[in-house]
Amino acid sequence: MGVTRLKRKEAKIRARSNRRVQTIKRLKSIVLLASPFKGESGIILEDQE
Repeated sequence: MGVTRLKRKEAKIRARSNRRVQTIKRLKSIVLLASPFKGESGIILEDQE
């Protein structure tokens, strides 16, 4: 019975680890877009028409 319990525990730990790794990969893969107003410094968007 001890072996079965250890195998179950190992499976839970492995699953938790895989979820954690996938979450880290998903959060790190955010694509940053360049601002379209990068070249025009100091522009206030509300003033543009």
